[in-house]
Amino acid sequence: MEFDYTYTTLFGAQIFEPVTILTNAAIALVCAYAFFQLNKTKTVTAIQWSMFFLLIGLSSIIGSLGHGVHYQLGNSFFKCVEFTMNAISLIAIYYCYQAAHTNYSTEKNKQTKLLRNIVIAWITLLLLITIWFSNFTLIKIHAGIVLSYSLIVHIITHKRKIPGSGWIAFGIAVSFLSILTHSLKIKLSDWFNHKDISHLIMAVSLLLIFKGVQLKVRFIENNLLEDSLNYSEVV
Repeated sequence: MEFDYTYTTLFGAQIFEPVTILTNAAIALVCAYAFFQLNKTKTVTAIQWSMFFLLIGLSSIIGSLGHGVHYQLGNSFFKCVEFTMNAISLIAIYYCYQAAHTNYSTEKNKQTKLLRNIVIAWITLLLLITIWFSNFTLIKIHAGIVLSYSLIVHIITHKRKIPGSGWIAFGIAVSFLSILTHSLKIKLSDWFNHKDISHLIMAVSLLLIFKGVQLKVRFIENNLLEDSLNYSEVV
């Protein structure tokens, strides 16, 4: 977690990086809205994506805490915050993978279950490695791999004319701009730096993904209703 030392004073306490806190809050608000909207339906796709949004939102809130406090409450507290934020992000990556995989292959077979168990075991191993070495590079690498996988899957399903896939692919592509902005440290000022800009780009990318997921869930629900009606007519 990178730090800048812009701060404001609130009730006698120093709050570092207030703009970064606000842009993290923007991500959390987008995620909260997406979670509650998708949680209204109970399709597998809606549940998987709603969990993704919920966990990304929680990670953003915890990230705000880390940026706002810095080391004022001690190194142990900060390390705990940093690990929790990254651990939640890693679990969110799992749901992103699951949503893409479900979208690509609807067959519920032993291979799918085996692959899911392997992914869960690997995520558990990553968490243990992260705790042991206090290094989050592997999590970032895996996040990039899963996003790339999800992008490819949704480009393929977009070509198959599955509604919403194009929006999701577009949203994921925009999220890579966030990574680029952060890496190049593009900023307008010390008070609106690369972290703030990348957070806003991420909020936009999440909105685009949410729009795509909504269209996809609606398409799935309509197909389920159509299958149910066809079955009742046969019976």
